[in-house]
Amino acid sequence: MVNLNPLFYTKTPNQLWTGRNDGDHPLVQRWHQRIVPIDLLSGEVPVLSNKKGIALIGFACDEGVKRNGGRTGAKEGPDHFRKASCNLPVHFEEDVLFVDLGNVRCANENMEEAQQTLAIIICHVIKAGYQPLVIGGGHEVAYGHYSGIRKAVKSTATIGIINFDAHFDLREATVNGTNSGTGFLQIANDCRSANQKFRYLPIGIQKNSNTKYLFETAANLGVKCIPSDRFQPLLQQELQQEIDNFISGSTHIYLTICMDVFASSVAPGVSAPAYSGLFPDPFFFSVLASIVASGKVISMDIAELNPTYDQEQRTAKLVAALAFNTINIT
Repeated sequence: MVNLNPLFYTKTPNQLWTGRNDGDHPLVQRWHQRIVPIDLLSGEVPVLSNKKGIALIGFACDEGVKRNGGRTGAKEGPDHFRKASCNLPVHFEEDVLFVDLGNVRCANENMEEAQQTLAIIICHVIKAGYQPLVIGGGHEVAYGHYSGIRKAVKSTATIGIINFDAHFDLREATVNGTNSGTGFLQIANDCRSANQKFRYLPIGIQKNSNTKYLFETAANLGVKCIPSDRFQPLLQQELQQEIDNFISGSTHIYLTICMDVFASSVAPGVSAPAYSGLFPDPFFFSVLASIVASGKVISMDIAELNPTYDQEQRTAKLVAALAFNTINIT
């Protein structure tokens, strides 16, 4: 059993996983029929040996967004994702174990404890043989998520971070402490302290969303980005080579998607919307598929789903589509 502080954890209510039922045959099942809710305060996560497993974890925290001056509401994202995913058809193999491990939550504005709680769960489920799928919550999820991966793998392992995001999130902490924009600088600092290489590839960076100082910070850290204006089908071969080279130099890949990387017309329910951005078209999904198909993705998350500002569940449904595609590739 995972040793968790109950203030920072809650199980998933069973009523969130209900939906259309076309029968129990595997060919007609939907996610709500296959997922297995587990209360980590009282239940055990089955250890896997000869089968695959997906572990869904909610990060119901947007304290980092609040500290960063963004629009709060993303803490409700995990449960809205569950509602949007209930009726997704099951296309993964019959022997894949799909578990829902509930939500990490932020009590008393203590974001750091929430991040530590997430790290404990991530480490536990990776060692048990699962690939975590974390749904946020603000992008402060990244620091807790990475910390858990780092604890689960060998110290000699190289963790490459691929981040679909409009922002570098390489900000320095403010008087309010760390926040949703500081996570990857925190990771870089931890890597330097542990004499480990910081490997970070942001995709979708927008020049009008990042200061010149942040571009200089990235350059000083040896970070090369793929800006949003280069992410286009005409450059697919060139971009794919850059991504493949990054993956080949990493033992594991931590994949993170911030929903503000997309244009606000397709993803209005985010903490920091932008009129421009990427579109979830066949080109985007082909690039995403190539990353997951590498076989190196050890864990992934989708951050900044903010139901307060969503319209017609467009953003929640897009998050569901992202999860659906990545799960079906693994």
